[in-house]
Amino acid sequence: MLILKVVGSLACILIAIMGIALSIPLIKGRIQMNPTYGIRIPKSFQSDENWHKINQYGARRLILWSTILLGLGVLLLFIPLNGVAAFVISVFLIIIFIAVIPIIEILRFAKKL
Repeated sequence: MLILKVVGSLACILIAIMGIALSIPLIKGRIQMNPTYGIRIPKSFQSDENWHKINQYGARRLILWSTILLGLGVLLLFIPLNGVAAFVISVFLIIIFIAVIPIIEILRFAKKL
């Protein structure tokens, strides 16, 4: 069952690194409006200005939460949990820190524009 613990921890770490890496071009404003890469919500497609503001904000939030996920992924390796519990916690952390919280923050930010 140790393998599940390691897989879950590594999943947190790798997904966090990917989240950070994918956010950098968005923060720098290098990604123009497109249908495949970036924060693609209706408000972001209303103008180039909205696109860049929403994507820069969303990328900063994703980096924050990815950094936290990265730390938790490393921490999971050292917490005395059985493999199944560690794996379930890993999946929960990925969903919360990469999807739920950043999406809520981005949608709230977009409403203010």
